[in-house]
Amino acid sequence: MKLQIAIQKNLFEKGFVVLALLLFSDALISLFRRQEGFVLDATEGDPVMQIFLFGVYAVTFFLILLRWKSVMQLVLKEKLLILLVAIALFSVLWSVAPIVTLRRSVALVMTTLFGVYLATRYSLKQQLQLLAWTLGIAIVLSFLFAIALPAYGVHQEGGHIGAWRGIFVHKNALGRAMGLSVVLFSLFALYSYRYRWIAWTGFALSVALMLLSTSATPFLSSLIVLALLPLYSLWRWRNPLFMHCVVMTVTLGAAMVLWLLSQVEAILGATGRDLTFTGRTELWSVLLQAIQKYPWLGYGYSAFWLGWQGESGRVWNVLIWEPTYAHNGYLQLGLDLGLLGIAVFVLGFSIYFGRSLIWARTNQTATGMFPLAFLTFLLPYNMTDSIILQQNNIFWIFYVSTVFSMTIQPQPAKPPATRKFSA
Repeated sequence: MKLQIAIQKNLFEKGFVVLALLLFSDALISLFRRQEGFVLDATEGDPVMQIFLFGVYAVTFFLILLRWKSVMQLVLKEKLLILLVAIALFSVLWSVAPIVTLRRSVALVMTTLFGVYLATRYSLKQQLQLLAWTLGIAIVLSFLFAIALPAYGVHQEGGHIGAWRGIFVHKNALGRAMGLSVVLFSLFALYSYRYRWIAWTGFALSVALMLLSTSATPFLSSLIVLALLPLYSLWRWRNPLFMHCVVMTVTLGAAMVLWLLSQVEAILGATGRDLTFTGRTELWSVLLQAIQKYPWLGYGYSAFWLGWQGESGRVWNVLIWEPTYAHNGYLQLGLDLGLLGIAVFVLGFSIYFGRSLIWARTNQTATGMFPLAFLTFLLPYNMTDSIILQQNNIFWIFYVSTVFSMTIQPQPAKPPATRKFSA
């Protein structure tokens, strides 16, 4: 009887994690609200979404209380990551919109705690299994919505007519999720032996959805990861040909960059973009000037983009469109927390990337490769999107959980001879 109750509790907890991850990926609820005609207020947010998020926060807080000692011990070991979140929280002291900063920085703290909860409750292998379930559900539902409910699953108006968005609020949200899915299922397919056909199916469907979303950044970011996986594998195996492959990869990479530069106009034209990356270069130029106003500490966490009433209004006056975020994670971090925030993030990321290399060399499984592949994906992706230090964001959650998982087990033990699909 006790065993049955324990199993039911475990299934309930895993179900909660999967549903929460779907919520944090901008799926379903945000889409339904958009289709109902709800207009998002840049300052207040969506009250319905906030109710669901508050429920997730409450359950997360309760689950953390059950293991608060291990959570506190773990949190104190990663001072740079916690410092970055603390800077965001205390930026309310200098924020140009302190009420907004307070509310959203608290949401960031709870989002971070969800990542810490994952790391303390589940091994990274188990976390990847839960992520695979989440993304698998998103894949199936996205196809169903796009085919059976195109009014929901396909953009019907604006500049993205015909682009798939599946169960997500926007095509870029679908592309972003599928980019992560491509990375995850490719690792399962390449570094596992059992149920490989499931991994390859997930990989193929993820690629298809990513292409149907017409979102370029996740495609290019996942392509970079896939191109580097053979090189990372040689690093894992300490192959004597490693340095030769490094030279060849760099050479081929340079050649590819040169070719892309020579063909950039044709490539962007084929994807419906221009040499200004759909207006982003002008936006970035204006934002660099805005950062110079408060270079050291920024405008306060999430206090810049508040519509016409906020600092973003000055940006909109210059541009011919109305962006709601920086379209660059590094510039967004500069706007929020200034050079201080950028410095803390870069220092921490560099340390975590080095730690992921150790994992890749000591654990020949999908789990061992994931931190390195995931961090590699984040670097180029943040060039045109903002997923660094974002509240209610699945990427920030797995950044946190991955970092803390590597802290719990700095050098994972080598797996047994027979490897399984599970990771």
